[in-house]
Amino acid sequence: MKKVKPPILIIDDNEVDRYILKRLIKEANLELTIFEKKDGQEALEFLENYEANRKEHPDGFPPILIFLDINMPRVNGIQFLDEFAKLRKVIEISSCVVMMFSSSEREEEKKIIMAHDFVKGYLVKGTFKAEDLKEKVLSVIGARIQGD
Repeated sequence: MKKVKPPILIIDDNEVDRYILKRLIKEANLELTIFEKKDGQEALEFLENYEANRKEHPDGFPPILIFLDINMPRVNGIQFLDEFAKLRKVIEISSCVVMMFSSSEREEEKKIIMAHDFVKGYLVKGTFKAEDLKEKVLSVIGARIQGD
C-alpha cells in the first residue's frame, strides 16, 4: 500500500524563503506533499478550485496545513486569513489549519492573526531549526501522519 504524504501549502512571494522552508521540512524528515503559491490570491484560487484539485490530487487535497507569509503582493497574509475564514464555511477545508511563517514580529499583527481559531502557530523566519519545525508541525498534524 502506498504511503500517503500529508499535503501542505506554502504561501510566500519569496522563492528563497519557500526553498528554505522546504529544506527544513526535508531535514526534519517530514514526508509531505508540498504545494506552493506566490501570494494569497493564487492560494485562494487554488483552494476555491476544490473539485478539480480533488480529482487531480485524490490523496493530496485539500492541504491539512498552510504555511502563510504576511507581507505579499495582491493578497497579503492577513487578507488571506479573512478570505480563508469565509471559504472554510463554503467548501470542505475546515480541517485545514494555518501556521504563520513570517519575518514580522509586530505584536499588533500577531494579535489579529492569532485571533483566528484555525491559526495554530507563528514561526518567525530564520529563528528556528528543522527539529523545532518538526515539533511544531507534528503538534498540529501529527495524528494524521502517525495514524497510518
